[in-house]
Amino acid sequence: MDKQMLDLLTEMNTELKGVKSDIHSLKSEMHNRFDTIEAKLEGIGGQFELTNESRINEMDFIVDKVNKMEKEIYILKNRNSN
Repeated sequence: MDKQMLDLLTEMNTELKGVKSDIHSLKSEMHNRFDTIEAKLEGIGGQFELTNESRINEMDFIVDKVNKMEKEIYILKNRNSN
């Protein structure tokens, strides 16, 4: 009876070690997946920042051109009226 109990406990211990190993592997796999997702999200965020930055730069460029054009028109009008 003692041998059966010892064999049963040994088998349970072996199975628990296997479950523990499986859980550790799952934990590692999930950690890697989350790192991948986080990296992708950071990349997407960076793309939005770059897109917004280029839009801001384009807008500044356009505003600057319009201002210069208005100035030139003003100068031309003043020349013609004199």
